[in-house]
Amino acid sequence: MPTQEVNMHPQNISESGLNLIKKFEGLHRVQPDGMVSAYRCPAGVWTCGFGSTYGVKSGTKWTTQECEDRLRVDVKKFEDAVKRKVNVPLSQGQFDALVSWTYNLGEGNLASSTMLKKINKGQYEDIPAEMMKWNKARVKGVLQPLAGLTRRRAAEAAVFSMDAALPSDESGPEMPQKVTADAPKKLTKSKTMAGVGVAGTATMLGELTPQLKMLVPYADSMKTIFLVVAIAGIALAAYARVKDHKEGVH
Repeated sequence: MPTQEVNMHPQNISESGLNLIKKFEGLHRVQPDGMVSAYRCPAGVWTCGFGSTYGVKSGTKWTTQECEDRLRVDVKKFEDAVKRKVNVPLSQGQFDALVSWTYNLGEGNLASSTMLKKINKGQYEDIPAEMMKWNKARVKGVLQPLAGLTRRRAAEAAVFSMDAALPSDESGPEMPQKVTADAPKKLTKSKTMAGVGVAGTATMLGELTPQLKMLVPYADSMKTIFLVVAIAGIALAAYARVKDHKEGVH
């Protein structure tokens, strides 16, 4: 990744970063009298202005200036969240991208994300791909990728990677305010664990052969059997792990 000047001190979002949020959140439901009305976003969350949700309900109306003011108040919360959670240096572009991402997804998703773990390990090159995973929302109860979220994640990933081309002046569709990523499949459901268990059990019994001699005749023959079972278990584990990886089990 190209080197960019890094500010070691706490940062605030730049005007360019603020515009990134504004372009994707858009200013929707502007009435003929200039007032901006609340609406339900595609994920069913009451929203007003530039994606603001706190305290918004049916019937909420703001002036365009109130929408601008509320955006800056809300952004400050997510600036602080990024500064609290990220403990490695960030360039201005990286900070802007993370604040935009967190503005859309919330501090809770930032805190629990693999993305944050990788950032704090200094794995900057992995972050654009991690950002792109969060492009899904429930629409009428069905979790699905949304084109608007995919475009936003791509823009944030580009800003993070310093390949940024800010979106056009045209606002996109209403942005879902409840976004998620696919949950990884659990390894406990994997056949890999069964293979490892077989191998481990057989190996352990093989190690106990001297003790078994005292109790069981033909223990030396049993040790050979244990060895064969252990090798078979290891082979099963290796085969199953390859199969699990292809199926997305981690």
